[in-house]
Amino acid sequence: MKAVNLIPAEERRGAGGAGGRSAGGAYILIGALALVVAMLAASATTSKSINDQKSQLAKVQSEAAVGEAKAAELAPYTAFAALRTARVATVRSIAESRFDWAHAMREVGRTLPENVTLTSLAGSVSTSSVGSGGGGVALRSAYDVPAIELAGCVPSQAAIPPMLVGLRRIDGVRRVALQQSIKGASATPAAATAPGGKPARAADCSRSFQAVVFFDAKAPAALAAAPGAVPAAATAGPAQNANGGAK
Repeated sequence: MKAVNLIPAEERRGAGGAGGRSAGGAYILIGALALVVAMLAASATTSKSINDQKSQLAKVQSEAAVGEAKAAELAPYTAFAALRTARVATVRSIAESRFDWAHAMREVGRTLPENVTLTSLAGSVSTSSVGSGGGGVALRSAYDVPAIELAGCVPSQAAIPPMLVGLRRIDGVRRVALQQSIKGASATPAAATAPGGKPARAADCSRSFQAVVFFDAKAPAALAAAPGAVPAAATAGPAQNANGGAK
């Protein structure tokens, strides 16, 4: 007896045809859906990252605006601090550039020997401030520092070296330069009187000289500038001490 399969051919297991084609389409559909889901997930992640960055940017901009507002409020204080710093620097510069003329003149007068007679004396803080009040000593331009120009006369050449050595020992003196020493007086000192109104003895002016006393650019720290000091450029005439010598 021959067996007969009553199941329709299209529904039998492993049968091809429409059933096989339907199964292949299902796989394609599932793959497409998976791809769409993956793209949606990536888009959502990207959108979240962009939103987070936008939020962070907005926060930074807000903080920057607050900082700028505070800076604008503090601007007057900053300007005042800068002005104060500039003024302090200016005052310090002026204070450091002052020269104690009172002390320098006093030391010159105390140091000069009694046999030295001055015919002129001029002081200047720099070569640019010499002007018409200068003593006219050519060596003055050698150093751009405070200096005192001396012109006068002595009894002999032997009196010149002790005078220069004494001037070199003055506080803050950098150098003492002798411009010239010529036999014969170039000028006659003005008449002077000794204490008590008596005429002073005549000065012995057998040899005339010109010299320059150069001081350090900055006065010694121990020398404080005194009120009423001699101006930057000053000229003094001859002076006589109690014994008739120039001081």
